[in-house]
Amino acid sequence: MIMLAAVAALVAWPVASETGAKKVIVGAQLTGLFHIPGEHQGSGVYYEILQRALVESGLADQVEIIVMPMSRAKRGFVKKQFACYAPGITSFDLEDASLDLQDVLISVPLNKAMVRVISRDEQHLVRQASDIPDQAVLSIVRGTPLSSEMQGIAERVMHLFEVSSETENVQMLNDNKVDYIFSFYPDVLFAYQELGMSEFPYAVEFSPLTMRDTLICHPGHERLFKAINNKLEEFARSGVLKQMLGDLNMFAEPQAPGNQ
Repeated sequence: MIMLAAVAALVAWPVASETGAKKVIVGAQLTGLFHIPGEHQGSGVYYEILQRALVESGLADQVEIIVMPMSRAKRGFVKKQFACYAPGITSFDLEDASLDLQDVLISVPLNKAMVRVISRDEQHLVRQASDIPDQAVLSIVRGTPLSSEMQGIAERVMHLFEVSSETENVQMLNDNKVDYIFSFYPDVLFAYQELGMSEFPYAVEFSPLTMRDTLICHPGHERLFKAINNKLEEFARSGVLKQMLGDLNMFAEPQAPGNQ
């Protein structure tokens, strides 16, 4: 299983070695992006993009991509156990000076990630933060970064549940346990697929948090970083990145759920 492989990899790679051992890129365990769980489990699209960049750069035999839960992946990267980490710098609390991430190398974007405020029906769409009443109950995936706008909402509403996955998040809304959910696109698309559900509605014009998913590397791995970043730039210019992302491409103009 991916989880067991990730744990094994963490034990096997106590440092991002500069010796003969392979260097490690660690990816956060984001469903559909770095791994696909369940019956059709396999590699997610970000994994495939980075692996293709390694192969075409001639570095596939020198670098390994492993996948583990985001909190463990971030902790390992901060401790310099891994050469590089994705989905990038915006998944860290940058106000925490102890992280010492000021000098990390940041790639061109793999994709864009957007938090949407999702409701059960069109009558309760959230077009601005003030549309969420103080007595509302919301849920969010544990570890999701909070913008100042999201923090303001969290502080005034009746309750904000933290859940383990976007699948559980969507299920909370479907079961009427919450009034709204904060959900990341494109991550939540896999939750709908897993649950066999159509998308719940959200207001296209409102996103309280937009982030760019990137690869970040420690300065000591500049040669590796440049090789991958050059390939990512090439993929973006040639249309390969757009083709590989497919329906997960968030750089396209935002559209309402179900619209093509």
